[in-house]
Amino acid sequence: MSDSDGAPETRDQAETAETSEGSETPSTRAPRRRFPRRFPVKSVVALAIIVLLGLPVVSLLQPGYYSRYPELTERMENWRTSTHARMSCADCHVEPGIDGYLSFAAKAVPAFYSQVVGGPDASNLLHVPTIAACQKCHTSYREVSSGGDLLIPHQAHVEVLEMECAFCHQDLVHTANPQGRNTPKMTFCLEECHDGTAASAECVDCHTRKEVPDNHLRDDWLLIHAEMIATEDCGECHAWSPDYCAECHAERPPSHTGNWKKLHQVPALERGSEGCKACHDDAFCQECHD
Repeated sequence: MSDSDGAPETRDQAETAETSEGSETPSTRAPRRRFPRRFPVKSVVALAIIVLLGLPVVSLLQPGYYSRYPELTERMENWRTSTHARMSCADCHVEPGIDGYLSFAAKAVPAFYSQVVGGPDASNLLHVPTIAACQKCHTSYREVSSGGDLLIPHQAHVEVLEMECAFCHQDLVHTANPQGRNTPKMTFCLEECHDGTAASAECVDCHTRKEVPDNHLRDDWLLIHAEMIATEDCGECHAWSPDYCAECHAERPPSHTGNWKKLHQVPALERGSEGCKACHDDAFCQECHD
């Protein structure tokens, strides 16, 4: 090729010309089309659902959640000082397995938002722990108390009698018994089961260190037992009952019924006045007998 003057065109000039013909300058280049990024609606909705469903479940399993309830203050303080203080609410009050959590969640979600709108109510979602919940930690059956003084055949109670753990251990975590302990009350055991009919009421069948003292077997024990107060600690065995003396002394003996006031002289003459003095002093008798 040659230019208009007939001079031959150099190779560099030819390449430059071709480049200029096939290229666009910055001022003439068409603007690149930019597409707006899509807003992650589905992700936001999914996250919101997770939060709205998860928040109630997590909140209702936190001990701090129940600080809003003044009537639960004492129960929560008892939990903090109990042997179960390291356990979370879910450990005891939610059944083991995914079914347990789903069941709790189904009740927790509506209850949570109901209380958000209407304020705290008396509903209790944390039900009494079941055997299955207890056995998440207590994998074996204790036969003797930790102090060794009490026989406790747990396996017989749970598997044979099919008793719930919480039936006996009502004061284990959130409450204390009248003695301030977390152990079952002996009065409860005697009233509910060990009444001599449903289950044995013999002390030695449960207590490894308590047998009837020899002096209690004396024929005149009822007459002389008041004298033993100065030398014997009656409460060592009887303190499980708040007022163990009143259990006998607050009621009339079986013989003091009917026309006892007129007929009592006969047994009094047979047994002597010492029998009367087991309960009555001289002043009592002198009200009638000058």
